[in-house]
Amino acid sequence: MTHAAPPSGDLEAELFELAPVSLWLQDLSALKARLDAWGAAGMSDLRAWLRHPEHLLAVQMLIRVERVNRHTLRLYEARDAAELFAHIPAIFDDPHATALVEVLCQLWAGATQARLVTRNRTIGGRVLDVSYAGRMLPGHEDDWARFLISVEDITPREELRRREDALARFAASLFERSPVPTLVRDESGLAAMLARLRAAGVQDLAAHMDAHPDWAEAARASLVVVGANAPALALFGAADSSALAHHVAVGLGAEARRVFAAEALALWAGTGHGARDVLFRRIDGSALHLKAQYAALPDQGDGRRLVQIALTDIGENKRAEARLETLSLTDSLTGLLNRAAYAAHLARLEAARVVPTSVIVADLNGLKAVNDRRGHDAGDRLIRRFGRVLAERVPASAHAARIGGDEFAILLPGTGPDGAAALALRIAEGVERANDGAGTLLGVSLGIGTWTGEGPLKAAVTRADARMYAAKRGRRGRVRVA
Repeated sequence: MTHAAPPSGDLEAELFELAPVSLWLQDLSALKARLDAWGAAGMSDLRAWLRHPEHLLAVQMLIRVERVNRHTLRLYEARDAAELFAHIPAIFDDPHATALVEVLCQLWAGATQARLVTRNRTIGGRVLDVSYAGRMLPGHEDDWARFLISVEDITPREELRRREDALARFAASLFERSPVPTLVRDESGLAAMLARLRAAGVQDLAAHMDAHPDWAEAARASLVVVGANAPALALFGAADSSALAHHVAVGLGAEARRVFAAEALALWAGTGHGARDVLFRRIDGSALHLKAQYAALPDQGDGRRLVQIALTDIGENKRAEARLETLSLTDSLTGLLNRAAYAAHLARLEAARVVPTSVIVADLNGLKAVNDRRGHDAGDRLIRRFGRVLAERVPASAHAARIGGDEFAILLPGTGPDGAAALALRIAEGVERANDGAGTLLGVSLGIGTWTGEGPLKAAVTRADARMYAAKRGRRGRVRVA
């Protein structure tokens, strides 16, 4: 690279010299002639050609700098042009001359302008991020004799961009490496749909969704999962983010619709999502009980509304709660319902007016005598034996319960007196069969009552109880039914 002394005295030179940006005027005519010669000799791929060090050095030596302005000297910390040119290799600091090759390839392809962002160094060694813009001056498109370059110091902007990129990479690594299953969801479509509803004068979103299920489904489908970390993929059993996004998009049943309704209402009210317990489905269809915690992400500058959703698998908690609930409603000796569960079913059937509903009340005969003579373990064995009879004979639609020490009750929703009597006979047969070969024989008295909707359901229970006691007093045999 050689330097020619600039002409002086004209206005053009003065404007060039005092410009508030770094300006370089280059003569690339000799370089252009060399490229033309190489092209005539068969060179077709300039970029590949310039990968050869000798070819690259040849073009670098043919660049002639006509002049630079004062701002260029200040930018590169040079006392004068001579010092600047003496440090050209250190200023551009790239053995592959990547920026030069890119500009030459653009010009060789027919462009008259070239732009790029690259890095230079000052004479003192400070790194500069620069925006490079070159333009072939009019009249020199063919010979490349006048090529004007402006160089802008964009170091502060690029440092900010690099910091932002580093923060973005850090945030992405936290997302990917987090042990907590996490999704990122784009809610822009839903937000736009809600805005259109408001503009149309809709005030009650819940009523609107009930009246327009197609709108609700389209709104739900507008929620797009755009990111999922590895724990989230494992949680749902998805191979990748796109598979999970598709799984969510096609719908997860009634549970997903209920979750969406709650989310949409929260957005409509402006309260945000917060946290909620939700029931989703894995890819294989199995239930997935989760606690979802939502957090809106900062504006990404692209107009999207992104929400991060952290998921906690609370399935074991739910199963433990279910087990505790079952235990709280189960008689520990027989495995049948206990009195609390019986009372709950009784109240539900009466509130729903399930008619007819029949009741069978049962009481073990002579249990006190067995306890007195043989001990309470023997009495407990009789209670468990009758519990097994009920578990085997009572249909799944019925509710069999132990409601006292030796008292049992069976609620039969949708069953009239004939059906209840038939079941009582099957229970009697079961008791007789359970007694075969038993050392202590089981005896039981049964009473039947039917509710047809007149008066309270408990009145039918009272009637069944009275008939059970009548059977106990007035009939003989191991099993007595009234």
